[in-house]
Amino acid sequence: MLTGSYGSRSCHESNEALSGFSLIELMIVLSVLSILFAVGMPAFGRLLHDIDIRGSAEGLRAGLQKARTEAVTRNALVRISFSNVSGRPAWTVGCVSSSLRCPATISSYSANADTQIRWGTARSNDQAALNTALAPGNRLPSGVTFNALGAAPGVESNADASRIDVTHAINEQARRLVLMITAAGAVRLCDPSADSDSVLRCS
Repeated sequence: MLTGSYGSRSCHESNEALSGFSLIELMIVLSVLSILFAVGMPAFGRLLHDIDIRGSAEGLRAGLQKARTEAVTRNALVRISFSNVSGRPAWTVGCVSSSLRCPATISSYSANADTQIRWGTARSNDQAALNTALAPGNRLPSGVTFNALGAAPGVESNADASRIDVTHAINEQARRLVLMITAAGAVRLCDPSADSDSVLRCS
């Protein structure tokens, strides 16, 4: 009898232990998750926007480098043009004087109507401070022409863009990136928010 009673009590206690969360415990867990979600979502959204900006800046740098390489390879003037006046990412690489050997359009990247990424350009004589963002579409349409030596003389003469800002249209807190183009044709990707002594920041 004692054994049977003990076995019955153990079975009852085991069932209680496996009964799961109570309603109050479940509500507490859901409340904590809701708070974490509300706090974490802005940071997560900014991270996604930062990734979009980085991808656009890297794509733009690749386009600039392609134009420079094509100019050297074809021994001709090759221009990368930014024609979207609203600042949506779009470029076309082509020869200034088109021919069978050097077409007017070598390659291009079309603007996505849904993108929130924006570009703005400046010239050497604009005196725009690096810590101040350029407005989307600033000085667009624009572009950069590279010669057969890979240089970009239009940058020095203020005919071409020397700076391109990559920003997010709806998130001002997203990490802005800047591409700087020199008259020698070098392209540098800069982070204005980096420390002043960091190699990622352009001075």
